[in-house]
Amino acid sequence: MSTPLMPITQPAAFSQMLLTCLLLATVTTATQAQVCERAAVENRPKIGLALGGGGARGGAHIGVLRVLEEMQVPVDYIAGTSMGSIVGALYASGMDVDALEEAILAADWDDLFSDSTAREDRPLRRKSEDDLGLYNPAIGVGKGNQVLTAGAVAGQKILFLFETLTSQQLQVESFDQLPIPYRAVAADIVSGQKVVLDHGDVALAMRASMSVPGVFDPVRWGEEHLLVDGGIVRNLPVDVVRDMGADIVIAVNVGTLPATADDLKNLLSIIGQMSSLMITANTQQQIESLQADDILITPDLGRKISAADFERVDETIPIGYAGAESVREQLAGLGVTKAQYDAWRAGVETCVTGPPTVQFVRLENNSRFSDDVLLKKISVEPGQPLDYAELDKDIRQIYALDFIRFARYWIEEDDGQKGVVIQVEQDQRGTDFFQSGIEMFLDERDSGFNIKAAYLKTDLNDWGAEARTAAQIGDDAGLFAELYYPLDDEFRWIFRPQARYSRRELNVFDSDGAAVSQWAIDEYGGLIGFGREFGRHAGLFVGARAYVGEANVEIGNPGDDFRYKGGEWFLGLRYDRLDDRYLPSRGSFADLAYIKSDEGLGADTEFEQVTFTWFTTQTWDRHTWQLGTRFNTTLDDNAPIYALFTGGGFLNMSGFQPNELVGQHYGATLLGYRYEVARTGFLPAYVGATVEYGNAANRASDVYGEGILNGSIYFAYDSPLGPFYVGAGWNEEHSGVIFLKLGSILTNQSIGSR
Repeated sequence: MSTPLMPITQPAAFSQMLLTCLLLATVTTATQAQVCERAAVENRPKIGLALGGGGARGGAHIGVLRVLEEMQVPVDYIAGTSMGSIVGALYASGMDVDALEEAILAADWDDLFSDSTAREDRPLRRKSEDDLGLYNPAIGVGKGNQVLTAGAVAGQKILFLFETLTSQQLQVESFDQLPIPYRAVAADIVSGQKVVLDHGDVALAMRASMSVPGVFDPVRWGEEHLLVDGGIVRNLPVDVVRDMGADIVIAVNVGTLPATADDLKNLLSIIGQMSSLMITANTQQQIESLQADDILITPDLGRKISAADFERVDETIPIGYAGAESVREQLAGLGVTKAQYDAWRAGVETCVTGPPTVQFVRLENNSRFSDDVLLKKISVEPGQPLDYAELDKDIRQIYALDFIRFARYWIEEDDGQKGVVIQVEQDQRGTDFFQSGIEMFLDERDSGFNIKAAYLKTDLNDWGAEARTAAQIGDDAGLFAELYYPLDDEFRWIFRPQARYSRRELNVFDSDGAAVSQWAIDEYGGLIGFGREFGRHAGLFVGARAYVGEANVEIGNPGDDFRYKGGEWFLGLRYDRLDDRYLPSRGSFADLAYIKSDEGLGADTEFEQVTFTWFTTQTWDRHTWQLGTRFNTTLDDNAPIYALFTGGGFLNMSGFQPNELVGQHYGATLLGYRYEVARTGFLPAYVGATVEYGNAANRASDVYGEGILNGSIYFAYDSPLGPFYVGAGWNEEHSGVIFLKLGSILTNQSIGSR
């Protein structure tokens, strides 16, 4: 869908600037101009820069540019590949080296190479999915859906950064209209041919040139091309910049050296070597094409810094500077007088127009949402220079709706007016998804294992209505179905009916921790619920549920078997700003609920319960502190066995087995500390410890009055299968437990359970 041009009339809906530091630091003071009047080059050769690809090693280009500025070498043309296209485009857009260096160093490359929205910024609907423990990647299913995306990363964040940095300088259609004429080099993944990008969206050209196959999605360029990283066809674009009109070419080669025989020890290294050899071969061809007056600069990066070492970009800049210094004598002949250089620089800055004044917004919407839903999240001040921080918030809100491949913008001129075009594309995997999760607990007394699978349909209507069915097999069986139906296009009022089935075991322990009886509880039920969500972090939920069940004794007296019926009113309030429900590092989570079992709804027994959970965590460098408490109470001490509260397990009275503590009331308070041992590698690792105090009791006063001191020490991994913990729990009453846990640490995530 596409909405027509329209003036923007709504006021800005948000305050604060997400990109203030980066954006203000990177914008060169602009001279407002409508026409780029570039002085003719006279009495000197035209100089072109060919900036090669090399990933993080491309930061060395900045050091080279600094030497050129110091030596007053004017640059008339720039062509770049991959990282060379990024540095080249920013310099061509009018940035000086100081602003360019600040922009590159301020970028959080780890975050830019991930499309995921920070959890605390996701809508409450998406956060609530963690209640089901479905943490593995969603797989597209159904007719016309792709199982996986074309690349691991769509480039959502990095494209926004490129668009912001370039469009704050100026807005052009032809790259010859940039302060310094520019070309980006990419490769057509279909034909294998070199594609030189000389017009269109500068930011998209930068993004196309660095689209490493398998890492980033290919970029669709017009109707003709599907583009990937240009390094596979022209990693050092000497011929491109010469064709632009350069008399003398300064070529900067930052390519990665091929691996040695000692490095080729596995399949991945051999595959990587094949790509490296292809890039090295086309680079060597370009080096051999250099003429007598051309200059080659090869910074001494060696094998010390790889293309993926973006956390070390700052180290590459002085290496690039030293590389340019090594050819100072050759560069000296290209320098001009201070007056000539100042005139050239003034000509560059004259071409910089600064941020546009926005007169209209147009939405190009190919997502599952209606235009109205998306436009409600777009807020730009009319008649004012574009507020990039505000637009960034808007784009992030749209992308956070999830199952969107990308949301991007560009500046466009229409009938003499400049405006913002926002494009939203549906997830390549489609609208139907398979989700899964694994939950496991193991200690010397018992073990538990559950496998979860779910089917999610996200396109019931264009207001974001969804339907999910889920199943769980293992120690606790369950079935679950729900409808999530927004009642307005801002997702404030929600209708949420659900149907459930669960089978769980409930053990009764003696004071020494030995199981004296075991119950199997089967329960069927459903609920009708309504919710009011407040922004992205809080929601109020009300409704009624009914269920029937059967409790059978598996160990103990079979004559105690019974059937039951339940009917309850519920009222719940949730606040969730945790960055992660599995390995939380910052933020808070709170959940408060009131439950009233009512014979008028078909319940056998009337009782009232209140549950409360609060957890907060904060990280300083590698150190994380956690504080939490849980208190669940039955107001008249009369809940039947199927409604009793349970405790035990990691971070929930860690010295006990899961559900070992049972009572009308349950409470526990926790203080925890976690240290990040490793920040890189396949499995970022942590060590931690907790101190916990609480109990389950049949009198509320005994929860803490007769409390038991607990604690744990553990190792934690963010593994490909999910959050993984292994450690030891202890308590003061009897010997503790050695445990292994895969799954959630904060709430019960058994599918189908109440």
